[in-house]
Amino acid sequence: MKHVLISTLGSEPQGVTWLLDWLLAKAYPIGEVVVIHTQAGYIVRAAEALAAEFATAYPAVRLRLRPLSDEQRAVTDIASDRDIWALLRAFYCEIRAARRAGQTVHLSLVSGRKTMAVFGMVAAQLLFSREDRIWHMISSAAWDGIEKRMHPTAEDRYEVIQVPFLRWGEQAAARLLLEGPEDPWETLLNPPAYAEAEMKRRKRDFWQQYLTPAEQQAARLLVREGLDNVALARRLGKSPRTVANQLSRVYRACEEWLGMPVNRAVFIAEFAPLFREEE
Repeated sequence: MKHVLISTLGSEPQGVTWLLDWLLAKAYPIGEVVVIHTQAGYIVRAAEALAAEFATAYPAVRLRLRPLSDEQRAVTDIASDRDIWALLRAFYCEIRAARRAGQTVHLSLVSGRKTMAVFGMVAAQLLFSREDRIWHMISSAAWDGIEKRMHPTAEDRYEVIQVPFLRWGEQAAARLLLEGPEDPWETLLNPPAYAEAEMKRRKRDFWQQYLTPAEQQAARLLVREGLDNVALARRLGKSPRTVANQLSRVYRACEEWLGMPVNRAVFIAEFAPLFREEE
C-alpha cells in the first residue's frame, strides 16, 4: 500500500526532512510528501529550499507543495476564521483524497504554527483509519541557528512520538465522510447525522449476524407491536414456550452485543426507532 506524508511547514524546512528521514529509516514506504503552508514570504522561501532538497536527497519521493488560499486571496498567516477555514479544508481534502486512493496517511505535527497542528488533528479524527498515523517530534536541535542542517547527524538528540487520538476510521460514519461533501465545516456542524447513520448500521448488522431468521421474526413482531409471549405465539403459530426460548436467546445475543443487561423493555427501546422508519 502506498504511504503519503502530509506536513505543515514553518520557517525551517528541517521539520519535514528530519521526520521523513526517520519514517524511511523505519521502513515506512513514503512515496509522496504533501506540504501545506501559508504564503508569507519567509514560508515560501522555506518551501523553495525544501523543493531543492527533495530534488537531490529524495529522488524517489514526490513532493507536492500546497500553498494556502481561500476563494479570494492567498493566506499569509492563520489569523482569522477565513484562514482557519482554508487550513482545515486543505487538511480535510488532502486526507480525504489520500484515503479514497487507498493510501496510508502519515500526518506530521512537527512544523508550522500550533494552530495548524490543532486543525490537522481535527481532520485526522474525522477521516483516519487504524493504519494511519500522527507524528510529533521532540528535539534539542537549534533549527534556527547558524547551522541549518536538513538531516540529523549521529550527535543530534531527538525523539519521534506517535500521537494517540480518537478516530472514526472503522465506522460507517467514516465511509460516509469519504463519499460526502468536501466541506469539513458541514461535517463538523452536523455530527449527529453521521453518528445516527453509524448506529443504524450497527443495529442492522446485529440483526443479520446475531439472530436466526426465526428469532428475527419473533423479535421484529415484539419490537413493532409490544405483544406478550402468548400473543406473539398466537400470531406466529408457535407455542408460548418456543417463543419464550427464542426471545431469551435474542436477549442474550443483545447483551453480548451491547455489553449490558437486556430485558424485554430494553430490547424494545433499543430497536423501536429502527423499525419505526419501516412503517
